[in-house]
Amino acid sequence: MRERVHARCGCGFSQERETAVSAASSASSGARPFALSTSRRHYERDRPFEVVHLGLDWVLDIDDKSLSGSAELTLERRDPEARFIELDAIAFELGKVQVDGKTVRPEYDGHVLRVPIAEKLAHAKVTVNYTVRPRRGMYFLGPDEHYPQRPRQVWTQCQEEDARHFIPCHDKPHVKMKSSVRVVVPKGYRALSNGVLAKEDKVDGNPRFAWEMREPHASYLLTLVVGEFAEIEEKAGNVPLSYLVPKSREADALPTFGRTPKMIETFAGLIGVPYPWNKYAQVVVSDFIFGGMENTTATTMYEHILLDETARLDITSDDLIAHELAHQWFGDYVTCRDWSEGWLNEGFATYFEHVWQEAQDGIDEYEYGLLTDLGSYLSEARGRYRRPVVCSDYDAPLDLFDRHLYEKGGLFLHTLRAQVGKDRFFEVVRRYLTRHAKGIVETRDLQRVFEEVTGKGFGRVFDEGLYKPGHPEIEVDISFGGGMLRVAAKQTQAADGGVPAVFHVSIPLDIVDDDGVRREVLSFERRAETFVLPLTSRPSFVVVDPGMRILGDVTVRAPSDMLRAQLEGGKTARARWLAAQSLANQDDTVTIKALARRLGDESEFWGVRAECAAALGRIRGEEAERILLAHVETRHPKARRAVVQALGNFRSGDVAKALVTRATSDASYLVSADAARALGKTKHPSGFATLVEVQRRASWADVIEAASIDGLAALRDERAVTPLEEATRYGRPTRVRRAAIMAVPKVRFDRRARELLESLLDDADPHLRIDVARALLELGDTGARGKLHQRLERDLDPRVRRRIREVLRDLGGDGKKSQSELKDELEKLRADIAKLTQKVTELEVRVRPSKLDKPEKAKVEKKKPEKAPKKAPKSAARKPKK
Repeated sequence: MRERVHARCGCGFSQERETAVSAASSASSGARPFALSTSRRHYERDRPFEVVHLGLDWVLDIDDKSLSGSAELTLERRDPEARFIELDAIAFELGKVQVDGKTVRPEYDGHVLRVPIAEKLAHAKVTVNYTVRPRRGMYFLGPDEHYPQRPRQVWTQCQEEDARHFIPCHDKPHVKMKSSVRVVVPKGYRALSNGVLAKEDKVDGNPRFAWEMREPHASYLLTLVVGEFAEIEEKAGNVPLSYLVPKSREADALPTFGRTPKMIETFAGLIGVPYPWNKYAQVVVSDFIFGGMENTTATTMYEHILLDETARLDITSDDLIAHELAHQWFGDYVTCRDWSEGWLNEGFATYFEHVWQEAQDGIDEYEYGLLTDLGSYLSEARGRYRRPVVCSDYDAPLDLFDRHLYEKGGLFLHTLRAQVGKDRFFEVVRRYLTRHAKGIVETRDLQRVFEEVTGKGFGRVFDEGLYKPGHPEIEVDISFGGGMLRVAAKQTQAADGGVPAVFHVSIPLDIVDDDGVRREVLSFERRAETFVLPLTSRPSFVVVDPGMRILGDVTVRAPSDMLRAQLEGGKTARARWLAAQSLANQDDTVTIKALARRLGDESEFWGVRAECAAALGRIRGEEAERILLAHVETRHPKARRAVVQALGNFRSGDVAKALVTRATSDASYLVSADAARALGKTKHPSGFATLVEVQRRASWADVIEAASIDGLAALRDERAVTPLEEATRYGRPTRVRRAAIMAVPKVRFDRRARELLESLLDDADPHLRIDVARALLELGDTGARGKLHQRLERDLDPRVRRRIREVLRDLGGDGKKSQSELKDELEKLRADIAKLTQKVTELEVRVRPSKLDKPEKAKVEKKKPEKAPKKAPKSAARKPKK
């Protein structure tokens, strides 16, 4: 239940299957180091000239997938001795280059353009004429024989440093400039860019659009989208809003984006800074490489943000919309100085997703959303790597766009709010934005404002939370006796790779008895410590960390009756779901009944019910199965989804029958999808036919078909090989192809599986190539290293390169070699067992007695008990026997 259905800027598609693969690949060794052998430390780049304005004048050739035109950069000198300005420019065909109208001879190596600037010039205008066929940054879409419905579009995606593939620029976030884009497009198309539409005319019968961004922003926030769209217009106060969507999806625009005005009002009210730009547009494009991108005044969204009526039962796009909207303040208005400080962009945007949830749906949704993000961060920290949030050691900046940057960054902000209080927290945010408006920031800027507003030092908090890797892993044991409440706490994190042996943690406790709630805060600053609190009577229960002040992994052990009382009487949903999680380890009838009562309470917050279902799934047993089956049709779709997920832990025919019904006919796409996955886990013989049938069910973002692939992989049925291989082919939906790729190593372990995956390493979709690398790691065949090396040498996508380097590292280690060998031995053992089973069957047939034969009575011989042997002398005992 605790996963996202949308990706965000920089993160690619949803990572719901990342956890299992990461954990499996690193189960024997724990999380790997983040820095690879190729990683280096990055420092802020020189800025001898300030780019004040960037003017672009383009003509697009959509058929040729190219653009031609010019870029004019207005410069102000900073370094009096500088003789060149260096501009990032990848694979340009250069035309004339001029400085203040005079042609100059630049130096150009295909990556960096060095334009000479006379020392006497304090100001200059550099004009670069060029043609380019971008391989990144600007993307040209069109139909082909396998995807005939794909629209003709052009869109850009510059984060983190891809503007250089089609614009000569200083491609770093610390340079902010005004910009303008004038572009000629084919007839019938329209163009959207940053800022205001200053002019629209025609050139040779083709439309030309002139956009002006009159406030400074960074190069990674430049945008251009060209295509055919329906446009819906609204206002948020005085701010014009527009939603540009495919013409066939116009009816889904307002149900999806219609809460944007309220979001703007909510965010501006909380932080005390009005929306800072002249407009806000949201445009939906096809095949976008991220979930969304917060280009200044004009966010680009992927196509699955649009929800049909069925999807809206239990799916929302509010989290993605709120995330990209929050960036208009955090990232666009105030921008991180360097990508190592990128959490100041992404952490704030992620946290404001939860701020919107709290404003719209209340504190329970807010806190359960934080629980979701904590699980996402912990899965990466446990399985893939641990790194400081503020990190300068990497190969490419996009390496940093991970769950540490997003989820841990957002959670850190929540813990600060929990520490200082909501009002003072938002006062800090207001002062931080106001002080650094339209500028660039680093982490210490935020720390200083916290210290100014609160009068407290935050050095240790920021150091342990952001500059050190890892998090506290805490075990808490609660007991009562002799009028004393004992709280034994222990930090168990491994102190390696820079992870502190001891984090300085405050552990809040809510001690509940007949007189009410008593709050205690324990200062936990040692590896292990026991706290003793005198009480007049035994408490009903104790809630550990009721407001999620600890950013880490906390395990609580308490008497079962206290946990059951907490599940029944906790004042907050968080208190109750924490009890449900702890009770998952208590396999007794009283506990199972308590979990059943909470699960069956339709008035209970759905997240509590989901945790009760999950706990019953972990307990297992006939009674837990019966309870889950009784609630498989519960009304709330999210609670129902949790029930079908939990049923995947059982193997009975009744469970399989219930899951077949949910998979084939549930009203919710997500319930049907998880029922298909759970059906595969049951290994029931009826599963194969149902999962093949479910593949044909249409659904939002193809989630049901992709889930049926996951189910077939879990089923481990040899008949699944053919449909899985077919599902990997170009022309199938992206989500389905990705699921099929990850399923391949689960059903095939041979050379053919490796060759199939290797053939997909050249696919055009970078997300697909990432999954191919992950699947090859799971396959564990070291023979794939050659193809992986070849792909690494020519792949332009930093995310793909990062993943391939990780896979090569792990495949080259002894652990992965032995795993591959173990798989081979396992296959041989299976074959040997099959042969032995056949031989045993044949022998049983031969020796089986005839019905006419009478068995003889066995003779029983009485034996005298043997005398115990005499002990041999010590000297004799040391002599070897002949």
